[in-house]
Amino acid sequence: MLHSGEHKMIDLSRAMESTLKDKESLLEEMIQNFFKDKTEDFRTLILNECLKRETEASTMVGSGIAFPHSVIKENVAPQVLCCYSPEGIPWNTAGDRVNIIILLVSNEEDHLPTLSKLASILQIPGVQDKLTKAEHTEEITQILLAAQTQKEKTQSKEKEIITNALLQETKRLASEIEEAKIILFSNSLIQIMSIAEMLKGRDIILVSSKSRVLDRTNMLRSSFIRIHPVQGFIKDQKEILKQLWSEKILESGDVVITLSGFEFESMAHSISIFSIPEDLYDEARVLNYRIPHDVNLEILSRVIALASELSRQGREGKPAGTIFVVGENEHIKDYCKQLIINPFGGLQEHERSILDPGLSETIKEFSKIDGAYIIGNSGYIHSGGTYLSVPPHHIKLQPGLGARHAAALGITLVAPVASVVISESTGHIRVFWDGVEQDIFSPAE
Repeated sequence: MLHSGEHKMIDLSRAMESTLKDKESLLEEMIQNFFKDKTEDFRTLILNECLKRETEASTMVGSGIAFPHSVIKENVAPQVLCCYSPEGIPWNTAGDRVNIIILLVSNEEDHLPTLSKLASILQIPGVQDKLTKAEHTEEITQILLAAQTQKEKTQSKEKEIITNALLQETKRLASEIEEAKIILFSNSLIQIMSIAEMLKGRDIILVSSKSRVLDRTNMLRSSFIRIHPVQGFIKDQKEILKQLWSEKILESGDVVITLSGFEFESMAHSISIFSIPEDLYDEARVLNYRIPHDVNLEILSRVIALASELSRQGREGKPAGTIFVVGENEHIKDYCKQLIINPFGGLQEHERSILDPGLSETIKEFSKIDGAYIIGNSGYIHSGGTYLSVPPHHIKLQPGLGARHAAALGITLVAPVASVVISESTGHIRVFWDGVEQDIFSPAE
């Protein structure tokens, strides 16, 4: 594996020439030649994985150049193998021929970072043109090695300038927002240790997805107050922050400064500031809703955000099963009955606005009461603890959804309103209008 060698240059010096006439035979010859010390089963595995990818999509990347790759689960260091075919090999269904074959063999963890580096080398202006004009293997390796050296020199200075500027800005922000929590998203040990040193004295949470980092937890523990492992890509910052929030590592009201680097590079490239949980909510997703014209999108957006908070915190540690109906009260009053005295009946308008953050605690408290919240397009809560009486024969529910979901869906069948319902059993949030489930959010969203 690459491990701490994110900075190491890929070995591009291994090359051979072949006179074989078809793709499969040539790939087999390359694998046999470059993996002589491996077992036949191992070589067959590489070949089969390579051919499988070829059936899924052509790996021809340019005029006369192919970039096949084989990704295996075995713990093998990334291998880049080059082959020159003087007469060319038919490579795709159209019969286009390639003369330069660059084969990548790697494990699952190192595949994408190595692929990214190779792609960046091939994208240097003039490199592909030079490769197509090459006439022997030595010339191919010289072109690739020269391009790699050029790329490393250019990026090295850029990385240093950008990283230093971002770190200085992080320090400035951290000094101005003393209560802010700093979270570093990185899979680069070089970057991690460098940033830990520069931000010494500040509490930092480290988020990483790579074993090369997580295996060194004991070494890193002195520099970070928490090391949080995740699966998948660390670039999905909002989703990871939602997870930290749902696990109560982050609390509502926290301000978080995130510092992140390119997934497979040792440089930092962005700083973001998040207010928890407001900035974790994907408002753009709601803004794309095509809701009934009688529903205020801003109010619906606020209701979904509030439902997300209520789903996470719930009451007594459990999700609070609740319905919110958004739209003009005139459209639904004939389908509404009070189960209890309306808790919002005697309040002034400004005291029952859904847009008032201070009302959140009141809503959470009243969520103990069965029934729905009826919210007008102005954002004022008309009632709470309201029973929705909808003709049942109109309602078709997914298996597993109960009476609360039936009421939430049903009210949108008989009136131009939207409804938001929190499942008491799972905490999932469903959004309905026009008698159809339009969206669903998990508890951490």
